[in-house]
Amino acid sequence: MKTQHHFLALVSAIALTLGGTQALATDTDNDGIVDIQDNCIDQPNPNQSDTDGDLFGNACDADLSNDGIVNFVDLGILRARFFSNDADADFNGDGAVNFIDLGIMRGAFFAPPGPSGSAIASTPLQLTRVYDNLSIILPLSMRQAPNDDSRWYVLERDGRLVSFAKDDNVATLKVVTTITGIDAGGEGGALGFDFHPDFENNGYLFVSYTAFGPTPDIEAVSTISRLTLTPDPADGLLVADFADEQVVLAINQPFGNHNGGNILFGPDDYLYLGLGDGGSSGDPQNNAQRTETPLGAMLRIDVDVSEEDFDNGTRYYIPPDNPFAASPGCGPQSDCPEIFAFGLRNPWRYSFDRQTGDLWAGDVGEMEREEINLITNGANYGWRCREGSIPFSSSAGCPPVSEFTEPLHEYDHTIGFSVTGGYVYRGMQIPEINGMYLFADYVTGTFYGIYNFDFAGELFDTNQLVSSFAEALDGEVYVTAQSRIFRIERVSD
Repeated sequence: MKTQHHFLALVSAIALTLGGTQALATDTDNDGIVDIQDNCIDQPNPNQSDTDGDLFGNACDADLSNDGIVNFVDLGILRARFFSNDADADFNGDGAVNFIDLGIMRGAFFAPPGPSGSAIASTPLQLTRVYDNLSIILPLSMRQAPNDDSRWYVLERDGRLVSFAKDDNVATLKVVTTITGIDAGGEGGALGFDFHPDFENNGYLFVSYTAFGPTPDIEAVSTISRLTLTPDPADGLLVADFADEQVVLAINQPFGNHNGGNILFGPDDYLYLGLGDGGSSGDPQNNAQRTETPLGAMLRIDVDVSEEDFDNGTRYYIPPDNPFAASPGCGPQSDCPEIFAFGLRNPWRYSFDRQTGDLWAGDVGEMEREEINLITNGANYGWRCREGSIPFSSSAGCPPVSEFTEPLHEYDHTIGFSVTGGYVYRGMQIPEINGMYLFADYVTGTFYGIYNFDFAGELFDTNQLVSSFAEALDGEVYVTAQSRIFRIERVSD
């Protein structure tokens, strides 16, 4: 039952033309006056804003989202309408949305079935360990193949890719392939993989790893390769011979940290690769602001090349709407056509919202700030000139602040020290958090949420070093931490 607020009739002079939006009402209480009381009464009123079709409007009702509970979602809506004079959020009907309405929201926020504004209070969450009969060492990426929810595939940092049945009691795993020539020192290793969107027909799997650098001034080489998975005659499970890898992209890294390395196919069927700024500290080469290098950027490439072009050495095409698509290639005075967005320090884990297509990324900070960014075409996220929304090193090479895209959310190092980006929850088991972006801090093990692009607060604490998130085909969210795998679940009664 929604929390409803009823108020005495006000004079008809409050005809409620608020902020350009007229709050129409019929004379629902039959007192001869069309006033705020009509907008608050518990009767059907088709002239009110009615977002869920229940025939009750939002006006004077703190449940602004009409989902039957007053929580962070409604608080976010109120925040967006604060000082806007939007009639739907004018709870006391005085013609203004202000601190009085915030006070009314506060009362409803902690009313039954609350304290409903806190996700941890209304829907307590936890990590439940799964697949603990398996020996998996330092998993960094975990996925299911398109249209096959029967198995998981997990990439270990040292280069082993394994698969196993989606059964919490499973005790055997299959080695799919092992990446060789891998440099797992520093922040390197086998860092990511993804299945081609047409995997069912072509069997293509793309892997991301750091190889050893060929010369002393190249610490490592960020490498994207294509493998072809085929059934093992012995058991029918998919395997690949890494000796047959086809290198798609190789990028030199000057230092051993900030490699990024996650790869994902987007809803546009292009392959996305997030790269750090090249490492060291403070981006000494200013890579993230120099678009003639792919470092410190989100890259986007089209790997669906023709067989003829592939045989002739073309491993990918440039999507025509990349911001520097017309450039001939990376180099002095020449932008990298692979760049989709830039100004990133170390995008450690990013994901697409399966419903909206939004690209969410956790960008690890340096001295003070950790960031959650919505990655968009051509955006500059400011590093090294800025760390989050604050100045960092604004010496030569920094454009005007107006050219930077601010983080969607940031937190300082009094709260955590290394963000691990997660997923927007689209599962069925915890409907209360549907649409909430989940992320964690690697050092503290604390989980947080963002709902409707507004910070929803701390969700729960753990003692786990969360290295990565995973999303099952059914939308449920998993977590890898050290050599363990967990599923995010509601705390059982």
